[in-house]
Amino acid sequence: MSRRLLAGCLLAYPRSRRERDGAYLLDLALELAEESGFRRQAVSLLRGGFAERLRGRGRRGALLAGGAVAAAVLLVVGGGLAAGSDGPAEVEVYACTGDCPEVARQVADKQLDGWTCERQTELGDVAWRCASP
Repeated sequence: MSRRLLAGCLLAYPRSRRERDGAYLLDLALELAEESGFRRQAVSLLRGGFAERLRGRGRRGALLAGGAVAAAVLLVVGGGLAAGSDGPAEVEVYACTGDCPEVARQVADKQLDGWTCERQTELGDVAWRCASP
């Protein structure tokens, strides 16, 4: 199980919450999965997402939403379990503000080593999240 499984479990959260906090929740789950395991973090994301949906709707709406989310997540989790686990990926995060030549060099070195790095910018801050191959 991997990043794809945890990203799929984020579907349990309402869209507005995923758009606002999805990247943070995924990074946190990946980091915690290194110690507590991917399955535990997957269940935690599902439970948290369902709780968010319960807070935002009436009981009947929450049950309907929960059923739809459960069906979608079973597809994702089932696919993740069937694919097996290739072990936890190592994740490193780099951040800086403004022009960051040192961080850019570190990220470039990781990419040369085969790591996958994603860039995120917000209000002048730059963050890179790099995952090992």
